[in-house]
Amino acid sequence: MIVLKNSYPVGLVLILVVLCFVLPVTADTATDGGDQGWYVIHCNVQLAKVYLDDKYVGETQGVGQGGTLTVPAYTTGTPAKTLRVQKNGYSTFVDSITAVPEQGGSVDLYATLNQISGTSTTSVGGDVGWYVVHCNINGATVLFDESNRGEITQGRVYVPVYSAGTPYQKFTVKKDGYTTFTEAIAHIPGKGETIDLYATLNPVATTATTQAIIGGDTGWYAVHCNVDGATVSFDNEAKGQIADGILKVRVYVTGTPYKTFTVYKAGYAPYTGTIDTVPGKGETVDLTATLNAQPETTIPVTTTQKSPLPVWISGLALVICIAVVTVNSRK
Repeated sequence: MIVLKNSYPVGLVLILVVLCFVLPVTADTATDGGDQGWYVIHCNVQLAKVYLDDKYVGETQGVGQGGTLTVPAYTTGTPAKTLRVQKNGYSTFVDSITAVPEQGGSVDLYATLNQISGTSTTSVGGDVGWYVVHCNINGATVLFDESNRGEITQGRVYVPVYSAGTPYQKFTVKKDGYTTFTEAIAHIPGKGETIDLYATLNPVATTATTQAIIGGDTGWYAVHCNVDGATVSFDNEAKGQIADGILKVRVYVTGTPYKTFTVYKAGYAPYTGTIDTVPGKGETVDLTATLNAQPETTIPVTTTQKSPLPVWISGLALVICIAVVTVNSRK
């Protein structure tokens, strides 16, 4: 009987010791890693801006030539489909993302930027050739068979192709406020060869600038802006988009005067100004808006930390131990 009585507190202490070892391991296992993996983007150019599905995620960093950027990716979320890397003075790199990192794992993605020179001839190794798409509108999007291949920068964009790959059938260049250009691709560049393609975009005629005169005297507002493609609205009524730095809006001098105008575009802080003057018959009133680019925000890189043993469990274990010692001391 004495042995049984003494074995009870000893067994309880052993259980508590086991719990102290098991519980921390259980807590750590539940929170370690999560459902997060990583994309590691490698580029031959430092400080190149990286976009996943057109969302800015940071810049490549490194020592010497080239740099890398590590971006978190969640295995249970919607996977990224497109990688875009760009830097002023270099051709934009765009490619599809076909792999998704596993939990705690990583996927390497590679981008090569080629410096833009005065000529379009580019000599490269391997079995890679190039299409050089020339366009009169910077910022226009270039598509090859519906695949996004970058944006026009300094009048052109370079599109790498593999001579042994599936040939493209057509290319399309488009931008809001302009007619879309589409043309068939007749030739495939060989190894190290460059083929030039040309697209010309024309502004889309807006109702405000081309409507027939219905009656009454008309004048004009000339809205000047530093960003092409920005949308102009008068009292929240859209009037068209800036093209070549200006949009002309016709108004009837006997109509209800407008009070405000707003100019806006994605990536820029909107500008709103007051309209104080109504143009007379045949007159033009100038309005000026300056858009400032909004700073791009880098997605913070999060790390998963192990959860410590809850405080209440540690406190409970301490209380039980004290109670056990007290009981034993009274026996």
